[in-house]
Order: sequence, then C-alpha cells, then structure tokens
Amino acid sequence: MRICAVIAAIALLVVPVAAQRHMEFLGSPILDPIPPDGSEWHELHPNFCFTDIQDGYEDNGDGIVSVCDVIILGGVRYHIDWTGPTYYLVPTIPSDPHWVEPTDPEPGGDPTGEIWHEVHPVFCMEWEIINWEDNGDDVLSVCDMVTFHDGSVYHVEEIGLNIEITEEPSATEKSTWGKIKSMFGF
Repeated sequence: MRICAVIAAIALLVVPVAAQRHMEFLGSPILDPIPPDGSEWHELHPNFCFTDIQDGYEDNGDGIVSVCDVIILGGVRYHIDWTGPTYYLVPTIPSDPHWVEPTDPEPGGDPTGEIWHEVHPVFCMEWEIINWEDNGDDVLSVCDMVTFHDGSVYHVEEIGLNIEITEEPSATEKSTWGKIKSMFGF
C-alpha cells in the first residue's frame, strides 16, 4: 500500500505543461497599442479559427502589448510569453495560404536569410527566406514577395499582431506539494 502512495506522489510531480495558444489581433496594433476590452482575437494554434473576446488587459507599464502582460480572454487569465508579427502569406501558384511568424526578435527589415515558423496550416514547420522583393518602402510590409528555400513564392497579404499565451494557474488550485502531503494524511 505504501509503495502505491509513493508511486502516486511521484506521478503528481510530473506537472502537465499548460498548452500555449497563438492568437492574432483582428484590429490595428498601430491604432490600438493595447486593444480595448471587447476586441476579437483569432486563434491560429492549436484551435485554428476559434475566436475569443478580450475581457480585460493588465499592462506591464510600457503601454503596448508585450511579454509579461496579462490578457483575459473568455474569463481566463493568460500570461503573454511572446509578441510579434503574424505574416499572412498567399502563394503565387494557387494553393493554401500560410500564417507564419519570424524567429528573429527584430523583424521588419530585409528578411533574406531569416527563418520563419509556420503557425498554420502545418504547425512548427520552418521556412528560410532566400529572396525578398520589396514593394518600394524598404521594409517588410504588405504587397512584398518572399521566396522560400524550396523555391515557392508568396505574396505578403496582411501583417497582424501575434501573441503566444499560456493560461495562468488558478489561485485556488492546490499545489503539487499540497497534493502529495494530503496523500500521507498531513
């Protein structure tokens, strides 16, 4: 009996990792540095096309959506782990569009040589940019063309605000240590 309690206690130590969500703001991050409550967010991963409504926002003091802010979606508090652009790309040869995000922390200039992480339709696929055709404004923007390492060419249709978020633990949730102690009657 005691060995079963020890095995159960060890199993509780394997804390499940909270699922990370990739969300895209469906407004203008320029007009709304912090989107107002009631704003709609589009989920890119893991539940593509699910939308959630912002109920609240706690800024870390810098006045923009950034890492370590807290966003409340559908009554649930989420910690913002990463912020950056989402590039919505449409291929020049008809096929499915792609949503990608840069792995470079300072995106926006010449993207040649950058690696982009696909969020949808194939999560986690990486694409290296080998060529960039600028629309004339000298920055990566809408109407630019990018060529990936496999030779595929894409048109940049939209650039949105992307956040990666993780649900914050509930204050009433019993800690792992508390669960282990209760198994032994403490």
